[in-house]
Amino acid sequence: DDKGYFRAPEILTTLSLLSILDNARQDIPLAAVMLSPIGGFSEQDLATLRLSDKNADLYTLVKNFSADDELSARCREFLDKVQNWRELSRQVGVPELLSKIYRETGYYDYFGTKIDGRVAQANLRMLIDRAAEFESTAFRGLSRFIQFIKKIRELENDLAAARTLGENEDVVRVMTIHKSKGLEFPVVF
Repeated sequence: DDKGYFRAPEILTTLSLLSILDNARQDIPLAAVMLSPIGGFSEQDLATLRLSDKNADLYTLVKNFSADDELSARCREFLDKVQNWRELSRQVGVPELLSKIYRETGYYDYFGTKIDGRVAQANLRMLIDRAAEFESTAFRGLSRFIQFIKKIRELENDLAAARTLGENEDVVRVMTIHKSKGLEFPVVF
């Protein structure tokens, strides 16, 4: 898929996490992160939060939820993690922030257990590489990186998903005569 990078679930969730680190009062990105393996909440948990106050935004609900149960403890723990990452985002660049989040949450390792996990892990590594490329320019910081990604998506310029096959893989390659110029193959059909 030449145009599937920003539609990949692991990238959508990671970008949602970066968005809430920049501004936590965004219901959709916050809900996406909470329902992901990073947050570990269920749909029932979010419904319980919503029923506690139908007019408040999700961040306020998570912050003020005060039932004496396990959900309250998980809300406090989640907000502590988000606050720690938010503080870290002011001290380090986006690549370092992403690396730390992947390590702390096990998000990168989570995809290693999935059937198509190699591509997801490659996509997550590629996001770190792209953040490093972005920060090698004159622009730096989480907010600017998020704006950069938003601008790419608004212009409908998706990026190719990460490739996990190398040049020396034992696979069949289909290409035009022009694409094969200068290459030598033992068998050609």
